[in-house]
Amino acid sequence: MNVISSGKTDVGKVREINQDAYGIFKKEDAELFVVADGMGGYTNGEKASQTVVEQISSWWEMFSPEACDYEFEKMLTAIEQAVEEANHTIYTQYNQNEVCGTTVVILFLYRERYSIIYAGDSRCYAAVGRKCRCLTMDEIWENQSHISVSERRMKNHPDRGKLVNAVGIKTSIQCRVVTGAWEKGEVFLLCTDGLYKYCTDRYIRKCMRLCMDRAAMDMQLAHLLEMAYKNGAGDNVTIVIVKCPKV
Repeated sequence: MNVISSGKTDVGKVREINQDAYGIFKKEDAELFVVADGMGGYTNGEKASQTVVEQISSWWEMFSPEACDYEFEKMLTAIEQAVEEANHTIYTQYNQNEVCGTTVVILFLYRERYSIIYAGDSRCYAAVGRKCRCLTMDEIWENQSHISVSERRMKNHPDRGKLVNAVGIKTSIQCRVVTGAWEKGEVFLLCTDGLYKYCTDRYIRKCMRLCMDRAAMDMQLAHLLEMAYKNGAGDNVTIVIVKCPKV
């Protein structure tokens, strides 16, 4: 599909272990990109994020559009099943004495369509020309529909910022799904909260607009990481940028 992409992950300035993971997978007419941010214990978060990426990788090796009757919805169901299998592995193997899990955000491209499959607070942005928007909603306490306006405004609430969904923290996982048709030259950016908590959306959007080719994309990845470091980089930072063809 002539899609260009690049990814980078970094431990940041504070953490000793990088509990993020990402993957880039390509086949004829289909491409998949995944970013995960693990949580739990000294190394279990790392194992959780790697489990999701490895499960997606194993599924991808067997995947073919033909096996899904070339139906986009069947492909999405298969991806969700792969995430569910990762959820089972994480929950049964690593949730022993403490909660262990991982966020996940997946971008799947097939022909002219895209889908975002996610759980947690890792994000996916999309930019076309001067327009840029975040396609995901952080699954955190204050974004739940039943939380009152007054509670949302409580900056010091003990549950503020806490994840309410992630892979591996419960016996089953329910992902959110966003689908659409990508536009010519559209740029997608997947990232963990280690980026957007240390870079403004305005700066992220600026960098996305400058991703004209692979060289420029690599340069903008470096700029984003540099900005995160400038602002403290208190968490692991993972970024994947994807640019759809112009024709």
